[in-house]
Amino acid sequence: MTYPDHSNPPKPENRALISVSLKLLAMRDMSRSQFEQKLAAKEFTREEIAGAVDWCVAEGWLNEVRYAESMARRLAQKYGASRVAQTLKQKGLGEEVIADTVAAIKNGEFYRAQQVWSRKFDALPDSAEARAKQSRYLQSRGFGFAIIRRVMSGEGAEAEAVAEAGW
Repeated sequence: MTYPDHSNPPKPENRALISVSLKLLAMRDMSRSQFEQKLAAKEFTREEIAGAVDWCVAEGWLNEVRYAESMARRLAQKYGASRVAQTLKQKGLGEEVIADTVAAIKNGEFYRAQQVWSRKFDALPDSAEARAKQSRYLQSRGFGFAIIRRVMSGEGAEAEAVAEAGW
């Protein structure tokens, strides 16, 4: 949407809309679609909502990139990149924002998979059944097969032992 004076979008005239918008955004970051849904639930018109969204984006109060990065950092403590991407998509974020955010967290995915695995399991699997169970667990957490294979092979165990020994 372009504005006649080529500046930022005008501040909405509806004071109730401004109040609700600022209260929502003061509580936590959210995606544009979540924000629109919350305003629609308060029975504002589409035009009012569009104006409020544009204004909040222009003021920097509604920022999808910041929201995606924050959510990805939190989710990455428990989940792999594919699960993070799926969750961000469910929150209504755009494909480009998701791709950039997921690319940033993929660097440490093996280390995170090891951490998630070690919190749940004490030792590497000693049978095919145990291997399948541990693999399914990591897969359900959104880790890829290559990462799961590396974790199941005990690849990081040597590095941890060397670090603990002070080498």
